[in-house]
Amino acid sequence: MQQIADSIRRSIRSNHLKSYVYSYPSKRSYKHLHNIGITEVWHTGDRGPVSIYIHIPFCRYRCSYCTLFLTTQHTEDIIQNYVDKICDQITFYAKYTGTKTVVSVYFGGGTPTILNEKQFGQIFSSIQDGFLNIASSAELCVEGSPDSMSEELLEFLKSQGVNRISMGIQTMDSAELKASGRPYPVSTTISAVENIRKRFENFNLDLIYGISGQTYESWGNSLRHIISSGPLTISLYPAVSRPLTAIHKQQRLHPERYLDDENKYAIYDSNVELMQMNGYRQESFTRFTRLPENTSAYAQETSDFLGVPMIGIGAGARSHNGKYHYSFDYAVDLKEVGKAIEDYLNLEITEYSMVRYGIVLDAYEERLRYFILSLTLNQLSGTYYSSLFGRNLYSDFLEVIDALEAEGCIEPPSNDKIRLTKKGYKYSNLVAHHLFSNHVKTLEERYVPR
Repeated sequence: MQQIADSIRRSIRSNHLKSYVYSYPSKRSYKHLHNIGITEVWHTGDRGPVSIYIHIPFCRYRCSYCTLFLTTQHTEDIIQNYVDKICDQITFYAKYTGTKTVVSVYFGGGTPTILNEKQFGQIFSSIQDGFLNIASSAELCVEGSPDSMSEELLEFLKSQGVNRISMGIQTMDSAELKASGRPYPVSTTISAVENIRKRFENFNLDLIYGISGQTYESWGNSLRHIISSGPLTISLYPAVSRPLTAIHKQQRLHPERYLDDENKYAIYDSNVELMQMNGYRQESFTRFTRLPENTSAYAQETSDFLGVPMIGIGAGARSHNGKYHYSFDYAVDLKEVGKAIEDYLNLEITEYSMVRYGIVLDAYEERLRYFILSLTLNQLSGTYYSSLFGRNLYSDFLEVIDALEAEGCIEPPSNDKIRLTKKGYKYSNLVAHHLFSNHVKTLEERYVPR
């Protein structure tokens, strides 16, 4: 135990800000898979829960800090062909999983609100035709940007059952907007927030700290402005840098324009204090909400981290069911992304064409996935762990739990729950990366960005 605790302590003292953990294993650990069909992955015909994630990889522009799988090179025909392929994929999956109960549908991007009403309607019709059991409590969420949140589109989305909107604002500073490559004024953001607030009680707003030219003062002004608009949830992300992205190149050329990790952690500390002062509870390293304690502010992520199977639709979406985790090939470079989208559009959807790139977890990795992801959400439960794996959480991870408690990252375990402390929230991503298995770490180290 002491060795693990010392290792975690050294990582924390390094004050290194690791990237946000939103999956385990990440796509950087994926490799080509052979002779695994949809039937093998989704062989059960039960009515258990399932989530659907729909990836829309199109944007009108690429922000300078963006590290996502997307393209700005598209036409109306390409977007429509992509929507058609999405619907074909949904229909295909429904043959194998249509009896399951859909507990969430999430449109991510890219910028999903680049689609028009007819295209959204086409996708929703495919889901409703293929999946007959959509839970009455299902979260139906659409992401978008301020310059694509028209009143007409929002009204239509609400009529289709959408009950949550997530909008990436990133900054309320005019100079930072311009430097980020976003071609609209702050007034557009203000109007978009008002359009959403009129129609949706449950909405999330994103901000990013650590972008080029940002100061403590400008960040604080942006955050206070967003708090005053009254969203139920606010997500605060530190800017991250990945190879082949614009921010990675700019940070190497002009490091003086960017906050270092120590300063980002200082901003994080002030964020936590300000959010709590304004009635928001912390749900993860990035997310703060005014929803009740027993209500998730981002239902799809919570169910995903707790092991609910995910059907990923689109060129950049991940799917998983039990030990099988897979997607289509992953890229960041603009040319490679364009090729990946073209390959998706030309894909013949068959039994063996969908599971081409991924990883098959052994029993230990499945248990570790639950431990790592649930820890970051403050959701670790011995009873739930036992229901999933038929094993004892404390026996399987005793040394790690003792080490986290010794380092002050978790409260003394009680009432079946393991709860993060204030320090635990702050370093949850660093700890999560630290707990990755040696196998997954090796695969990620071998990953060649493209």
